[in-house]
Amino acid sequence: MNMPCMLDRAMQALYLLAVDPISETRGDFNSYGFRKERSTADAIEQAFVALSRKNSAEWVLEGDMKACFDHTS
Repeated sequence: MNMPCMLDRAMQALYLLAVDPISETRGDFNSYGFRKERSTADAIEQAFVALSRKNSAEWVLEGDMKACFDHTS
């Protein structure tokens, strides 16, 4: 009875093998969420580098869009 679960996991692994190389080479270099070999520390370092430039922004905006698309018409 565990067969569907095993089949789903096998298909997910196959999709990952197919899509991961494309997304890693063509995706946004400064994206850190849910990516292999990228950590919170890497994102913080990138933010520090970007914000320490002479002409950088003076503030950072953070937002949470958790329920933004729950009710669309």
